[in-house]
Amino acid sequence: MCDVCPPLERHERQQETDGQRGVSSVLLKACKGCGRLIPQALTMCEQCEARQQSRHVTYNNTRRDPRAAEFYLSKEWRELRPVIMSVYEYVDIYALYVEHQLITLKDSDPIHHIIELEEDWEQRLNPLNLIPLSHRTHNTITALYKQSNASMKATQTQLRSLIDYHFKEAGGYEKVLCDRFLVAPPLFFGENSPRENQDTGE
Repeated sequence: MCDVCPPLERHERQQETDGQRGVSSVLLKACKGCGRLIPQALTMCEQCEARQQSRHVTYNNTRRDPRAAEFYLSKEWRELRPVIMSVYEYVDIYALYVEHQLITLKDSDPIHHIIELEEDWEQRLNPLNLIPLSHRTHNTITALYKQSNASMKATQTQLRSLIDYHFKEAGGYEKVLCDRFLVAPPLFFGENSPRENQDTGE
């Protein structure tokens, strides 16, 4: 061992495959949250990172805006969340098309309001304004929103474009939503209801 190099936590994993024996070395360190060994490039294990993000979301929603905190606990939101997740088939489409990574979402992952609650409260239950994201992607989007008003508007436009592209072959996002909900309730769609101006006569 080199006496000059600083001591690193090295995990040697013995691998046996078809009678052949080898050693692969992976640099590890302890997770800041639970102490579990994780790759050195990471800060926390996946479970601790998800818990931390959930705490941040809870803090932001409860401390910064009591009305938003009440909304996120409402029956309407709790019923709408799984529907939006299923419409997107639990896929983070930002990661898919922008970062070229397939990320399967969990029920605990956030659903992002493209137009945020403080910007337009009336859009809070509008599926056209919602996109499910992984915690990592949500952090990226939040950072882009905070850069400047121009960056936020550009990111909102990009998210809508990704939605349009993703559902294009299915006839468009509005059609997918209408087919899923069958009827577009004003509670969900408000003034942006894709069926609002359609003829209802039979």
